[in-house]
Amino acid sequence: MRFTFRPPTIDDAQLILDWRTKPEITRFMFTDIDYDLDRQRRWLQACENRQDFVHFIMSVDGRPLGYLSYAQIDRTNLHCTPGIYQNLLPSERHIAGYTNDFVLDYAFYRLGMNKVVYYIMDGNGNFIKSFAKMKVRHVGVLRDHVFKYGRFHDVYVFERSRAEWESVRHLYSRETTLAAFD
Repeated sequence: MRFTFRPPTIDDAQLILDWRTKPEITRFMFTDIDYDLDRQRRWLQACENRQDFVHFIMSVDGRPLGYLSYAQIDRTNLHCTPGIYQNLLPSERHIAGYTNDFVLDYAFYRLGMNKVVYYIMDGNGNFIKSFAKMKVRHVGVLRDHVFKYGRFHDVYVFERSRAEWESVRHLYSRETTLAAFD
């Protein structure tokens, strides 16, 4: 599998909107969005000027399969919040397990962060279980933090420092992961 990550363009608005509004993706997002292509294009244009946010279209073997973002980039305190969603067929679900090295290497070695903080909405059990397997530190739970679908949801908070990341075994070399963003 060959992973590549490239910044989205206005031409990707339809693709991102289609992914973002799929029920199996949006159910774990903190907000819902309307299916509005013009608004999506305006959002993509606005993202180009943000200093606290970068994002990418993720492709595997040349096929776009997901979206990766880094939000709340704090260049003083050196932390950010990665987010990823993937449009995978059931036979492709294993691909999700290979993305962690790319996500963290970019955060630590391109963005220069010291820590990443993940916010995961209750109900996203697969993601929460994967963090436990990868020994990502569970910091706590923000009770009743997101109001969606007519009720409040808890949000689980996880974090990983650069030093912790450097102490674990990786699937890919840093050269491989960072080259995927070039």
